[in-house]
Amino acid sequence: MNAKIFFTGIALWALTLLATGCFDERFTDNPSHLLSFSTGIVKFDTIFTDKGTATMTFRVYNRNSRAVRIESVRLADAGRSGFYINVDGEKGPDIGPIELSARDSLYVFVEANIDPTDEATPFLVKDSIVFLTNGVRQDVKLEAYGQNAVVYRGGKIFTTDTTLTRERPFLIYDSLVVSAGATLTLTEGTSLYLHDKAYIRIDGRMLAEGSDSLRVVLRGDRTDNVFPNLPYDYYSGQWGGVRFGTESYDNRWEYVDMHGSSWGIRIDSSDVTRPKLTLQHSIIHNAASHLISASYAQLSGYNCQLTNAGGALLHLTACRSEWIHCTVSNLYNWDIISAPALTLMAHAPADTVAPEQQPRFFMANSIFTSRSTLMEPADIKGLPITFDHCLLQVSGENDENFIDCLWGQDPLFVATGEEYLFDFRITGSSPAREAGSTAYLNDSTATDLYGQPRPTDGTRPDIGASNYTPPTLDVE
Repeated sequence: MNAKIFFTGIALWALTLLATGCFDERFTDNPSHLLSFSTGIVKFDTIFTDKGTATMTFRVYNRNSRAVRIESVRLADAGRSGFYINVDGEKGPDIGPIELSARDSLYVFVEANIDPTDEATPFLVKDSIVFLTNGVRQDVKLEAYGQNAVVYRGGKIFTTDTTLTRERPFLIYDSLVVSAGATLTLTEGTSLYLHDKAYIRIDGRMLAEGSDSLRVVLRGDRTDNVFPNLPYDYYSGQWGGVRFGTESYDNRWEYVDMHGSSWGIRIDSSDVTRPKLTLQHSIIHNAASHLISASYAQLSGYNCQLTNAGGALLHLTACRSEWIHCTVSNLYNWDIISAPALTLMAHAPADTVAPEQQPRFFMANSIFTSRSTLMEPADIKGLPITFDHCLLQVSGENDENFIDCLWGQDPLFVATGEEYLFDFRITGSSPAREAGSTAYLNDSTATDLYGQPRPTDGTRPDIGASNYTPPTLDVE
């Protein structure tokens, strides 16, 4: 009986404490009892003035033993900076008072929509969110870089020769089409940002003329982050891709960085005796399906990085292609890889096909690896398919198709996907170092992917798109 009375008393005491905490909360007006914040500054990546941003958040904490009354939360430069706030469901720019219990927190949501200006280069926009608590002012800084862009909506069609420059980036919402007979030239540093499902179609000709310091960039238009350390720009499937029509020939890409597409580069059937696309010093990276797919076409790549795809890196049907000093590697980690890295279709010898039209594949001084199946068909004996001085990360042996190749070797790239970071340069201990053939050093391969010269003293070059470069040591 005494035990029953004791436990009943404990229960009544607990209920009294609960009631006091819920209905009789005490507030502090002590100026030293202030707020804490999860960050002191909210920074947005570059924001196109034509579009708003995703929402960013931070938390406000009351770490005191008593509740506080936040007298006001407001934007210091409301109406002019382009920032907008929402505090626990209540829209700004001026909010309050807010009661925040002891040891409790609330969320603040921030967006930005910056007005266009006449400036060509990115410009900094600042504001701050001011909290007034117990008569004391605290603030969280806001920063964003605005970028004016040339905007194409509803499908942009070039019917005459046109040159785009780096003065402002180009924001493409639907499509960009180059009509037959017209040439689109992209000078060094030109950037095309493509919206979800937007694409480029070339029925005429495309000349991308980047440099080692100012590449031509084709990418998605999301400049914000999925998570604090994971930008949308790391994702595949951010935009459509680039398609070269049947009558498009003599396209050349020099120092291009194309990444984050859905279906990469597609090349329609054409005359295999005429050059369709030549890639030099270019990076084609991270497509959700095939990276490059072509049918009955002539294409080539020199000093190029062709990496990461949900499908094949090269899906070629009856094509004539040449790849020298390239890094071709599929370490795609956004989904299961659905196809071999290299798929060669319709390569059976045919007496009815003229020699200049016979499908042919040639790769030399190149790295060729994949986390999935490397190549299809597996048996290529007797076919015009050649790998010369290549590093292959599978077991095998040299024969008439594979000449002086390195088998079962890890190229030892700098970064292979940890935290979704990739760097396909080789490290100092890579077996690709000085393992290439000097026979393929010529005007097309004299400099590597990054514009660095290859050896001219008879030293064997490194296999792959880039020379090994020792890390730079910081000297104080």
